[in-house]
Amino acid sequence: MKKLSLQVLILFVFTVLFSCHHNRLKTNEKELAKEIVVQEKAKKEAEKTALEKESSETRTKPTGSFRRKQIRSVDPQKPPGKIDIMGTLNNSRKLKLSDLASSIKYVKLQTPPDTLLLYDLFFYRPDLDSKVRSDGEQIIFEGLFGLTRFNMQGEYQETVWKNKTGIRFYGKGMASYGGIDFFGVPFHIPVSLSNGNLYFTFQDGPSGNGQVMKYKTGTNKKLTIQEQPEIPGRSIIPGDTLLNMNQFSEDQFSCIYGIGPESWARVNDKWQAGKSGSLLVTYNNKGDTICQFTDYDHIVNYSYGEGRNAVELKSYYYSGLLTIKQEYNDTVFRLIPPERLLPVYIIDFGKYKFSFMDGFNPNFDLSDKFMLNSLCETNSFLFIRYTQNYDCPNTRKKNAVKFYNALFDKKENKLYHQPGSTLLPEGLENDLDGGMPFWPEFVTPQGEMMKLVSGRVFKDYFNSDEFKKAPVSEEKRQKLISMASGLRPTDMIVVIVK
Repeated sequence: MKKLSLQVLILFVFTVLFSCHHNRLKTNEKELAKEIVVQEKAKKEAEKTALEKESSETRTKPTGSFRRKQIRSVDPQKPPGKIDIMGTLNNSRKLKLSDLASSIKYVKLQTPPDTLLLYDLFFYRPDLDSKVRSDGEQIIFEGLFGLTRFNMQGEYQETVWKNKTGIRFYGKGMASYGGIDFFGVPFHIPVSLSNGNLYFTFQDGPSGNGQVMKYKTGTNKKLTIQEQPEIPGRSIIPGDTLLNMNQFSEDQFSCIYGIGPESWARVNDKWQAGKSGSLLVTYNNKGDTICQFTDYDHIVNYSYGEGRNAVELKSYYYSGLLTIKQEYNDTVFRLIPPERLLPVYIIDFGKYKFSFMDGFNPNFDLSDKFMLNSLCETNSFLFIRYTQNYDCPNTRKKNAVKFYNALFDKKENKLYHQPGSTLLPEGLENDLDGGMPFWPEFVTPQGEMMKLVSGRVFKDYFNSDEFKKAPVSEEKRQKLISMASGLRPTDMIVVIVK
């Protein structure tokens, strides 16, 4: 196009020159040619400037059309470590808590003004539905009735959000939530803390929409939305909206994690990933897609009317990097924002593993199969809990599932299995103070391991024969008994081990 313009101008010069000569006009031909060349040069410079400006705006404008290509390559200098579960079964070692840590403390969460915020339906059993998250400076309690923030001493700081609608109780210890009446934070989707920001999903059932929210804790910053007085509690959502999604359904949102000051990530569960083809998506704070990571396992021609729930997705931060282990996949990845997914471990169950389609198939027998149950990581160890058979209330009731604990020593590059198995998940023997056995549920950026325990379970243990027979000094025994005596069954205690 540019060459054509130049040719037209040159043709125009010759035409003018010929015409002027033919009409014997007194025009300076050299000056005219020089002027036209200058004009063409100016035009080219203007076109170049406009093109560069357009290119710059395209690069800086937050648009979903400009995306980075995913990188899934292995680091040749540090290939992923292979953790051979089945090949190391004979490598057992009776590890105690003192082999891994030097201190333990108990933080009772102060009862908030609204006591329902700490209520857990299953306060009478060891594994609660509620969860805690911490960045080492604060503790976030996520329960059925919302989000509550405490300092590291357990003192109540603020109610981030309370779920008021769409929760119904029925039967013994049973409740339902969600649907068109639910306006709040779905507590089955874990929140995350990154750089002092709380990331969570919000379900607006009445409108059929969902939102991803980012809230700077302690700022009391509120985002006002349209009032609908006929819906109790429908007024404000704390924080900033990172993404709006129409036609909301619960399975549209999986885990949400902050990955930097200006970006966040969404990790899809296996069913959603297999249907959409997207394992992980990174976004900027305006909701534009930065990079989309492919799930290469596709769910097609699924012929069963219902499916078995997938093993829980394992995601956590380590050294500030989001780390994920997808269901029915051997590989543990770290996300190096925003476009690199680095393989760091391979957890190998050998011939006892099974495919993701077999996992979803409710008619497929898993009784002789092994699968990951929980995963936590510190600077020194990977805490690996796995099961034989699928873990659910039905298999537990029938004593048909077995739990195994193993620890991978990162410095020695060795896997140690705790001897034997149990019918319920159990922790390491607590020889630090003779208290409850411990197995981490969460690890802070500072390496502190955490577990949430109810007052009921706490008291039950210290009234048990197991505790009475524990080899612990009388001073420590009385201290724990005194602590337990002042607890109510529904109190919440965070056990912190370091």
